[in-house]
Amino acid sequence: MPEIFVARLRPEFARGERDRCCHLFPAPPAGAVPKILHAYCGQQIAPGQAELMDRPRGMPCVTCMLLSPADSETLPVTGVDLLGIA
Repeated sequence: MPEIFVARLRPEFARGERDRCCHLFPAPPAGAVPKILHAYCGQQIAPGQAELMDRPRGMPCVTCMLLSPADSETLPVTGVDLLGIA
């Protein structure tokens, strides 16, 4: 079962609220620190520019919701500072 997490751009990196929708990301393999986080929709966010969410808040990315694995197949990622993105 793949692990996923929810994140959005931090306000200082967004051009406006439209850029701050919540995206779903597959968790990278244990021990891997990617240079860029890739959401299911194709959105790319650099670590340090993302705000980790414990659940979707505000506007969700509809494309991420459609392209991500079904809820019954996923395990949520927990933790406040996953890969230093929060």
